Amino acid sequence: MTDPVFWLGLSVGLVAVGILAVILTLLPAVIQLGRAAQSVERFFDTLLRELPPTLEALRLTSLEVSEVADSLDEGVKGAGQVVKQVNRSIEGARAQAQGAQVNIRSLWAGVRAAWQTLSGEGPPSAGGIHNPRLRPSDSSNRAFPVASSTIPLGDVRPFADRSTPEGSQPNAQSSRPDPANS
Repeated sequence: MTDPVFWLGLSVGLVAVGILAVILTLLPAVIQLGRAAQSVERFFDTLLRELPPTLEALRLTSLEVSEVADSLDEGVKGAGQVVKQVNRSIEGARAQAQGAQVNIRSLWAGVRAAWQTLSGEGPPSAGGIHNPRLRPSDSSNRAFPVASSTIPLGDVRPFADRSTPEGSQPNAQSSRPDPANS
């Protein structure tokens, strides 16, 4: 047992048995790896055949969706404009109705005043003008007296009592108003 060749042979034999065990153990793994490589190759072939048409279909679909979204956006904007136009029409109709209401009230007040004048009746609140929209307890709802007095005309000659600068009576021409004095 002290022979070094024996130990060398034994160690080479053990290394050979170990390598053989590793090769026998790796053989099924290498076979499975080959099958997986063939499967991956078939998968990539299928992808190369199927992927470009699928990508083209996705691109076309995204374009169609974009067009639909644009038309929907335009439709919403158009609907908004229609709503604004309807609101303006309603405001115009409301203003016209208020104008017609004012005209009808004015007409009715005129007819009532004409009837009172023709029938000889006095105004409904004789002695004052009254605002019916104000509350009776409001201090600003006062009856204002109607002035029925006339302005006295008196002497029609406005420059009759003026005298000339010398103190003499004015002549007929000086009784007229002088445009330079006014």
